[in-house]
Amino acid sequence: MKALFLTLISCIALTANAQKLPSVQKVNLRAPSNIKIDGKPAEWGAMQAYNNATEVSYTIANDDKNLYLTIQAKERRIINKIMNGGVQLAINPTGKKITPDMVRITYPTFEKGQRPTLNLSAQVTDGLSPDAQRKLADSLTNINNGKMVKSAKYIKVHGVSGMDTLVSIYNDEGVKAAALIDDKMVYTYEMAVALKHLGMDANKGTKFFYNVKLNPMEFADIPGINVAKAADGTILSININSNIAKPYSAATVATDFWGEYQLKGKSN
Repeated sequence: MKALFLTLISCIALTANAQKLPSVQKVNLRAPSNIKIDGKPAEWGAMQAYNNATEVSYTIANDDKNLYLTIQAKERRIINKIMNGGVQLAINPTGKKITPDMVRITYPTFEKGQRPTLNLSAQVTDGLSPDAQRKLADSLTNINNGKMVKSAKYIKVHGVSGMDTLVSIYNDEGVKAAALIDDKMVYTYEMAVALKHLGMDANKGTKFFYNVKLNPMEFADIPGINVAKAADGTILSININSNIAKPYSAATVATDFWGEYQLKGKSN
């Protein structure tokens, strides 16, 4: 119980820190020189904003070649929402918010039937030594991350000329994404998009609108809901455990926010 209590205290502290942040990032940032798109947030430090509508913390930054988005989620239902619907970054350098040809990048994207089920439950570790607690947390983290790395192999792309709408995470076309969960069950999502795909130059200080959207969970993917289907896809029955499903009701609706960012060059 002590370990669980300490975990709860840690979560409360993280929430309190998030409440001090602006809802939309207010500064323009040069990305760290040692950045690597691997789902590990060490080079970023604290996130720059906490958005209440989506319940994620985030940082947007750039260097001379890429635009970067890093997101962190701590709530189990939000992590599940991301894993089921993905996060879409939409970018419009035209000075308008929405145009049909704006660039939209979505990750994670799964092949049909390959979406993993993660264990995000708190672990009660009464009676375990600190070393045993650490090993348990590491084991759970490794299992979750192994599932994600194995399954989250694709990035959905819209509005980038000459690029397929579905690309591998191992592509060399200038769109990268990765995500991992740490031993405190914090989900970190990283994305990089080459500025050449956006028609922007960091040293010209281009301003643009961006939109971050958490796509909704599919009804059948909500924990506590079991949908039985025939071979042709016809729904035969739906069983709902409301005690399990109720906390996820908000996850069936897309949430998003808009921001404005100006690329930061070496001299501006």
